[in-house]
Amino acid sequence: MLFRKNNFGFSFIETIFALFLLGLVSSLGCYGFNELIPRYRLEGAVQSMISDFQLARMKAIGKNCFYRIQIDSVQKQYFLERESLTGSSQWPGIQEGIFRKFNDPRNPYYYPGVNLECSNNPVFLPHGAVVGTTIILRNSYGQKKITLSSQGRVKVNEV
Repeated sequence: MLFRKNNFGFSFIETIFALFLLGLVSSLGCYGFNELIPRYRLEGAVQSMISDFQLARMKAIGKNCFYRIQIDSVQKQYFLERESLTGSSQWPGIQEGIFRKFNDPRNPYYYPGVNLECSNNPVFLPHGAVVGTTIILRNSYGQKKITLSSQGRVKVNEV
């Protein structure tokens, strides 16, 4: 009687070698990926701020009142604020929405390592114009300058 040897599957040595190659390739891929994280955090923070600028401008036009984005560079946070219609001053106003905190992991606007600097808080007027301002976002990757023109246009430059 002839016995047939079972040749299905991989040997133990082949499996160990394949796992070694898989680990080597994934470790090289992770190294490159870790260098990209600061870049994408900075880009995400810039896009979040731009979308909030557009939101504030649309709300100012739609509700026919002043809106501003109150930026706190020390706390690395900002929030949307509608003018106060009572009293002698329009600011401080009424906060709308959540605080956008770059340094709080429980916040959906979490971008660790990104710092905010601004010349003044942008104020959006009911007819769509804005009191122009410049905001600089920076981290270990680099820095981006967001410029708001008086017509409400947003421009982003690498500095």
